[in-house]
Amino acid sequence: MNFNPYYSMQQNSNSVYNGGLVSVRNVNEARNYPVAPGNSVTFKDENSPYIYTKTMGFSQLDRPMFEVFRLVREDYDQEMSQKLDSEYDYKKEIEALKKEVSRLKEMIEGENDHEYSANDSDNTAVF
Repeated sequence: MNFNPYYSMQQNSNSVYNGGLVSVRNVNEARNYPVAPGNSVTFKDENSPYIYTKTMGFSQLDRPMFEVFRLVREDYDQEMSQKLDSEYDYKKEIEALKKEVSRLKEMIEGENDHEYSANDSDNTAVF
Protein backbone atom coordinates (compact mmCIF):
# COMPACT_ATOMS: atom_id res chain seq x y z
CA MET A 1 0.00 0.00 0.00
CA ASN A 2 1.36 3.43 -0.97
CA PHE A 3 1.61 6.25 1.54
CA ASN A 4 -0.16 9.50 0.55
CA PRO A 5 1.20 12.46 2.57
CA TYR A 6 -1.74 14.66 1.52
CA TYR A 7 -4.37 12.22 2.79
CA SER A 8 -4.06 13.45 6.38
CA MET A 9 -4.51 17.06 5.22
CA GLN A 10 -8.00 16.40 3.89
CA GLN A 11 -10.76 17.78 6.07
CA ASN A 12 -12.88 15.25 7.89
CA SER A 13 -16.25 16.94 7.84
CA ASN A 14 -19.88 15.96 7.78
CA SER A 15 -20.38 18.31 4.81
CA VAL A 16 -21.92 16.68 1.77
CA TYR A 17 -21.25 17.72 -1.82
CA ASN A 18 -24.58 17.70 -3.66
CA GLY A 19 -24.62 18.66 -7.36
CA GLY A 20 -22.81 21.97 -7.17
CA LEU A 21 -23.87 22.79 -3.61
CA VAL A 22 -22.09 21.80 -0.43
CA SER A 23 -24.53 21.07 2.39
CA VAL A 24 -23.57 22.63 5.72
CA ARG A 25 -25.24 22.77 9.13
CA ASN A 26 -24.61 26.47 9.84
CA VAL A 27 -22.86 29.61 8.65
CA ASN A 28 -19.70 28.89 10.66
CA GLU A 29 -19.22 25.57 8.92
CA ALA A 30 -19.46 27.36 5.55
CA ARG A 31 -17.01 30.08 6.64
CA ASN A 32 -14.47 27.50 7.83
CA TYR A 33 -14.75 25.28 4.74
CA PRO A 34 -11.40 25.21 2.89
CA VAL A 35 -11.44 26.76 -0.58
CA ALA A 36 -8.45 26.69 -2.93
CA PRO A 37 -7.07 30.02 -4.20
CA GLY A 38 -8.91 31.24 -7.29
CA ASN A 39 -12.01 29.12 -6.59
CA SER A 40 -15.52 29.64 -5.31
CA VAL A 41 -17.83 27.28 -3.43
CA THR A 42 -21.60 27.56 -2.91
CA PHE A 43 -23.16 26.20 0.29
CA LYS A 44 -26.74 25.28 1.22
CA ASP A 45 -27.59 25.62 4.90
CA GLU A 46 -29.61 22.56 5.92
CA ASN A 47 -31.04 24.22 9.04
CA SER A 48 -32.07 27.63 7.74
CA PRO A 49 -33.17 29.18 4.41
CA TYR A 50 -29.75 30.50 3.38
CA ILE A 51 -27.23 29.98 0.60
CA TYR A 52 -23.61 31.06 1.13
CA THR A 53 -20.76 31.59 -1.30
CA LYS A 54 -17.10 31.70 -0.38
CA THR A 55 -14.64 32.93 -2.98
CA MET A 56 -10.87 32.98 -2.59
CA GLY A 57 -8.57 35.31 -4.49
CA PHE A 58 -5.64 34.00 -6.50
CA SER A 59 -3.18 34.96 -3.79
CA GLN A 60 -3.12 33.51 -0.31
CA LEU A 61 -2.81 37.10 0.91
CA ASP A 62 -6.27 37.97 -0.46
CA ARG A 63 -9.08 37.87 2.06
CA PRO A 64 -11.90 35.46 1.21
CA MET A 65 -15.15 36.99 0.03
CA PHE A 66 -18.15 35.52 1.87
CA GLU A 67 -21.73 36.29 0.79
CA VAL A 68 -25.05 35.31 2.36
CA PHE A 69 -28.29 34.94 0.38
CA ARG A 70 -31.73 34.31 1.87
CA LEU A 71 -33.97 31.89 -0.02
CA VAL A 72 -37.56 33.04 -0.58
CA ARG A 73 -40.18 30.73 -2.02
CA GLU A 74 -42.50 32.35 -4.55
CA ASP A 75 -45.65 31.03 -6.16
CA TYR A 76 -44.76 30.82 -9.85
CA ASP A 77 -48.37 30.92 -11.15
CA GLN A 78 -49.21 33.98 -9.09
CA GLU A 79 -45.96 35.67 -10.16
CA MET A 80 -46.70 35.05 -13.84
CA SER A 81 -50.27 36.40 -13.60
CA GLN A 82 -49.01 39.53 -11.84
CA LYS A 83 -46.36 39.97 -14.53
CA LEU A 84 -48.94 39.68 -17.31
CA ASP A 85 -51.23 42.15 -15.52
CA SER A 86 -48.39 44.63 -15.10
CA GLU A 87 -47.48 44.31 -18.80
CA TYR A 88 -51.10 45.00 -19.73
CA ASP A 89 -51.16 48.12 -17.49
CA TYR A 90 -47.86 49.16 -19.04
CA LYS A 91 -49.38 49.07 -22.54
CA LYS A 92 -52.34 51.17 -21.38
CA GLU A 93 -49.95 53.68 -19.87
CA ILE A 94 -47.96 53.91 -23.11
CA GLU A 95 -51.13 54.59 -25.10
CA ALA A 96 -52.16 57.31 -22.64
CA LEU A 97 -48.71 58.90 -22.91
CA LYS A 98 -48.88 58.84 -26.72
CA LYS A 99 -52.21 60.70 -26.60
CA GLU A 100 -50.78 63.25 -24.17
CA VAL A 101 -47.71 63.82 -26.38
CA SER A 102 -49.97 64.32 -29.42
CA ARG A 103 -52.09 66.82 -27.48
CA LEU A 104 -48.98 68.72 -26.36
CA LYS A 105 -47.64 68.81 -29.95
CA GLU A 106 -50.91 70.31 -31.11
CA MET A 107 -50.71 72.96 -28.38
CA ILE A 108 -47.11 73.80 -29.32
CA GLU A 109 -47.95 74.03 -33.03
CA GLY A 110 -50.83 76.37 -32.15
CA GLU A 111 -48.45 78.60 -30.19
CA ASN A 112 -45.94 78.60 -33.05
CA ASP A 113 -48.57 80.37 -35.16
CA HIS A 114 -47.82 83.45 -33.02
CA GLU A 115 -44.72 85.44 -33.90
CA TYR A 116 -42.07 85.74 -31.22
CA SER A 117 -39.51 88.50 -31.29
CA ALA A 118 -36.02 87.13 -30.83
CA ASN A 119 -34.58 90.62 -30.31
CA ASP A 120 -36.61 91.39 -27.19
CA SER A 121 -34.55 91.22 -24.03
CA ASP A 122 -37.40 89.80 -21.95
CA ASN A 123 -38.46 87.29 -24.69
CA THR A 124 -42.10 88.36 -24.62
CA ALA A 125 -44.44 87.29 -27.39
CA VAL A 126 -45.64 89.81 -29.94
CA PHE A 127 -49.23 89.29 -31.06
